[in-house]
Amino acid sequence: TSFAETLQPAQVIDALNRYLTEMSEAILDHGGTLVAYMGDGIMAVFGAPLQQPDHADRALAAARDMLDRLEGFNQWLRDTDMHDGFKMGIGLNTGSVMSGHVGSERRLEYTALGDTTNTAARLEGMTKGTPHQLYVGDATREALRTPADDLVEVGEFEVRGRRATIKLWSLAEP
Repeated sequence: TSFAETLQPAQVIDALNRYLTEMSEAILDHGGTLVAYMGDGIMAVFGAPLQQPDHADRALAAARDMLDRLEGFNQWLRDTDMHDGFKMGIGLNTGSVMSGHVGSERRLEYTALGDTTNTAARLEGMTKGTPHQLYVGDATREALRTPADDLVEVGEFEVRGRRATIKLWSLAEP
């Protein structure tokens, strides 16, 4: 919000489109399905609508790519004197989802629904105010076909709207 109020609308749209392009490319390059843009947020799924046995590996690779691309985007913001740079939050969670076209007779869109996607969204939100930009749910870590040695346990957390706690992982500090 403070970023948008200090610039001309065309500059904000240009910066947002540049950011969304970078993040979308990271998702699509790793075989993700881009479900929706929500302001500067993105919802994506891996393993739906087409099954991918390595969906967790793809999602983690996309998250790493997004964080790398964020560094380049932030450098562009600094080079153009628009901003010092931003942090982002990414939540990865694995489980069953219901996916398909939902909406009305006049407007349909593809989406994925259920506890898995709700929890992933909550994990993303839980990164705010922490040193972590990525939270990986234990189910995702367990589903990895190639172990990620740089994931470190952050702890057990309550997630709003869920009864059970969830063990979270994040990337080790370099």
